Amino acid sequence: MDKKDEFNLDEFKDLLNDVPDAGDFDLESIIAEVEGRAPAEPKAEPVHSKPVHSEPAPAAAEPVREQPPVKTAPKTKSKAAPAAPAAAPEAEPEDPRAARIAAREAKAAEHEQKAAEKRAEKRAKREEKLAEREEKQAEKAAKAAAAPQKEKAERVSRKQARAARIAAEQEEENEDIEVLDPDQSFRVFRRRSRGLNARSILVLLLAAAAAYLSLAPSFTQLPLPSVVDIVVNPTLGIGSLLVLQILAILIGVDIFSLGFSELFHGRPCRETLVSVAIVAAILHSVSLLVFPEQNGVTTPYIAASILMLYAMMREDRGRYAARARSYKAVAQADRLLAVYSHYDDIDDACRAAKGPLFNKNDFLTELERPDTVDRFSMIYAPLALALSIIFALVSSLGRGEPVRFFWAFSSITIVAAPIGLLCAFGAGYKNIARRLLASGAALAGARQANLLRGTEEVVLAENDLFPTGSIELESIKAVGQLDETRILSCAAALADAAGLELGRALSEAARAHSALPLTAHDLRVVDGGLTGHVGSSYMVLGTGALMVNMGVTIPAERDSQVAMYLLADNQLAGVITLHYLPTKNTYKAMRLMRRMHMNAVIAARDFNVSPAMVEEEFDLRRGFADQPDPAGVARLLDPRYAKGDAPAAVLTREGAGPFMQVLRCADKLAGAVRSALTLSTFAGLFGMLIVFYLVFQNQAAALPVQHLLLYLLIWYIPVFVINQQTH
Repeated sequence: MDKKDEFNLDEFKDLLNDVPDAGDFDLESIIAEVEGRAPAEPKAEPVHSKPVHSEPAPAAAEPVREQPPVKTAPKTKSKAAPAAPAAAPEAEPEDPRAARIAAREAKAAEHEQKAAEKRAEKRAKREEKLAEREEKQAEKAAKAAAAPQKEKAERVSRKQARAARIAAEQEEENEDIEVLDPDQSFRVFRRRSRGLNARSILVLLLAAAAAYLSLAPSFTQLPLPSVVDIVVNPTLGIGSLLVLQILAILIGVDIFSLGFSELFHGRPCRETLVSVAIVAAILHSVSLLVFPEQNGVTTPYIAASILMLYAMMREDRGRYAARARSYKAVAQADRLLAVYSHYDDIDDACRAAKGPLFNKNDFLTELERPDTVDRFSMIYAPLALALSIIFALVSSLGRGEPVRFFWAFSSITIVAAPIGLLCAFGAGYKNIARRLLASGAALAGARQANLLRGTEEVVLAENDLFPTGSIELESIKAVGQLDETRILSCAAALADAAGLELGRALSEAARAHSALPLTAHDLRVVDGGLTGHVGSSYMVLGTGALMVNMGVTIPAERDSQVAMYLLADNQLAGVITLHYLPTKNTYKAMRLMRRMHMNAVIAARDFNVSPAMVEEEFDLRRGFADQPDPAGVARLLDPRYAKGDAPAAVLTREGAGPFMQVLRCADKLAGAVRSALTLSTFAGLFGMLIVFYLVFQNQAAALPVQHLLLYLLIWYIPVFVINQQTH
């Protein structure tokens, strides 16, 4: 219903309610007024006259009450006379317009009520869905917020457990480690390396001779005297192989004896695998002489066992050469710095940090510890030996042919110790030690290399980033009462008192300007600069940001790389502009750090060195470098920061170059060792399964000497390639 209709109805109701006493109007006048016709002469006051508050109408209005009663609207504007309700029913049935208006109003009210109910229902549903959505979002946000915390807690626990495990292992091993003199150890290990090099060449010649005797009967192109032909004369042929085997044992007696010594002490190792393979080959040779009829098996695996001995000797030769170079680096250094792999539980980060080497014996102890390959061999060797014995028993006694045990045991033990496992560490360590010696550093072995490989952040001081000679004075501008020479002297006094490399550069520049040396006292390090007294004047030396925070207006320096400002008694005295020039080695070191996906933690007291400056000067990505507050910098530079950690490497030179060279070489060595161990373990276990199946099926034709030799050499090729990456 529109507003116009509502207004007319109300007006009509007021008209009915404001009817005067019946005594003033007759019935016809009332009906005429209601129908809109011109009434007869009015006999009373206008409709909008003052309401009459009198007694109810007399009996003259009685005929009106004879009409059907009609309920009228309640009074709104004024009180109606008692006779008015009797008049309304008289007109309402005769007015179709009022009835239509009333019906329309009722229908509209009903429609409006239904629409309001629907709107309320929809609103309630929307609010319910919105509440559910908000609840789900809150749950999702809570889970997302809890996930990093959970992940961080798990990561922290893993790192802490790893650190605790390493500390326990080191504490257990310290009892069996004897610290050696560096200079004497250098000569001893160099002599051992050279001796093993010569002896290993002899063993290689014996392996070649044994291979020729073993393969010649199968290749008619190879000339071979019939007297040593295994097919024609098995006794002399096998006897010749046994002689070669015994000679190889005598040459490599240290490897052979160490293998059985560790076995008898319950600590089988790689040398044990080689020694057992040699003995198994000898027993197999004797069994062929005693029991010549073994279903097609005619040639023992002497050539393969001698080749394994050669590989073990080359591994030890590489280790001795690497240790000799490491001892040489320690013996020749006047001052040593240690590189630590430190887990910072406050910042939850694995960091590589430099620090003083409190005790030289700590690093020498790390050099003598069992490396990663040795510790792995203590797990793999017992497993391989146990599987070799079980497979040999099943394929011989299990088939009712006990004589075949020696053949089965010899063939399985040969493939159980791949050459890649035997040469997993020595060659790479030798290459790394040679490179580090040229860079002025030494690494403490594969275990510490693996620890350094987990580095997430590298702690760098200002001397690492900008060593001596890389800071140059560009200009001095006096803006106060002090002259340029005085400004330079005061700035040099403050920076030199703080022990900054900047102080050395400013002092040299002051001497070049014939400035008198001054001394600063009451020095304080603030965020962005230094404060102190030079003479009787209160001086402040700092960056533009510090000046702005102090409310000092500074001139714009657009052409300079770095600008410092000097305040004298709270007045701007001068501006010093500098150039920080990255050296070639430092630039390469920072780029190397980026390639290794490590971040830099700037522990610089030089207020001019900031993460943004480092990223800009070394062309690094944004966010590469981070810098803690002055308290955090002091904590990182504390000599006791990594105290308690074993030194992973030592440095004989300052700067980021040797530091990053150690991290790079450690990463290469650890990666090479891990890859070699993975490939070799697979080759050993897979080879044992294949040989066991062939022996069990009595496939002697599938297991000649050349096949086993080829298997060993094929799996050594990737290990050789990996070790070459350490050059």
